[in-house]
Amino acid sequence: MKPDVATAERARLSEAFPTLELNTSGVPSIVTGILRLDAGIGFSIHLEVPGNYPRGIPKLRCDPTEIPWEVDGHVYPGSGIACLCVSSEYRRHWPYGSDLADFLEVLVKPYLIGQAYYQVHGHWPPGLGRPHGPEGIIEAYRELLAPLGSVDIPVIANVMRLLARPGDPGGHEICPCGSGKKLRKCHRSFLIDLRQDVDPEHAAADYRILEPRPRRRDRVTTL
Repeated sequence: MKPDVATAERARLSEAFPTLELNTSGVPSIVTGILRLDAGIGFSIHLEVPGNYPRGIPKLRCDPTEIPWEVDGHVYPGSGIACLCVSSEYRRHWPYGSDLADFLEVLVKPYLIGQAYYQVHGHWPPGLGRPHGPEGIIEAYRELLAPLGSVDIPVIANVMRLLARPGDPGGHEICPCGSGKKLRKCHRSFLIDLRQDVDPEHAAADYRILEPRPRRRDRVTTL
């Protein structure tokens, strides 16, 4: 992290989350401390800030003594990394120009509130957590694509493939909405605007989960 960026980030953290500290002595940089929720409950924070920040997305690594590393708790069991949202939603919640304090406020804090609720009730609070895997991605994309109306999975997959490509789509291409029209006469403006909220690498990551390629041994060989 560049020194001037680190200085600005520390100032914002000190103001918004005085119990947290930013350490930039290594890569990744790390935000540590105790984040206290409104109810007085506190969770240990270990937020890893990648070397390509602010383009790269920070990762929250959970303390296993506080948050079990299990899928039902929205934690990847092998790494302890928290699943804060569907990948394609990161820039919707945390657009370019936001800082670490914003990330903690709009993504980490709601996640920890959900964790506190989950640990008491055995399920996530209504409206705060998404389903695991493809179901959660489909749910997120149906919200992202609400202006298109009711969309089915093939339309979602078409849009994801388009968003995963570098550069804006050409007007001569067929609109992924399923209308059969060319983009220039259909949803081109909406999709170009949507690209501002969804990074191509995030759309590609979600698409790989939604429609994984078959493993080599599962492929059918035609003689």
